[in-house]
Amino acid sequence: MDGSLPPGSTLMGRLVDRLADLERLIAAERSRGVPDEAAIRRLTRERLLARDRMAALMGCAMPRWARQDPEP
Repeated sequence: MDGSLPPGSTLMGRLVDRLADLERLIAAERSRGVPDEAAIRRLTRERLLARDRMAALMGCAMPRWARQDPEP
């Protein structure tokens, strides 16, 4: 990912913003004296979902070897 967004991609822009927010929240939680591990796991899952959505919008499909159901 080179950081460039196609024109008019408001969803992609929102995902980029959400990803940055999630990374900031995860870092803030980890820097606490006693971090909430459940919150970190939840935020990490959300971050991974945002990354997956961005990859799907950019046309990056899951490799054939990683799919559950192989294509015929």
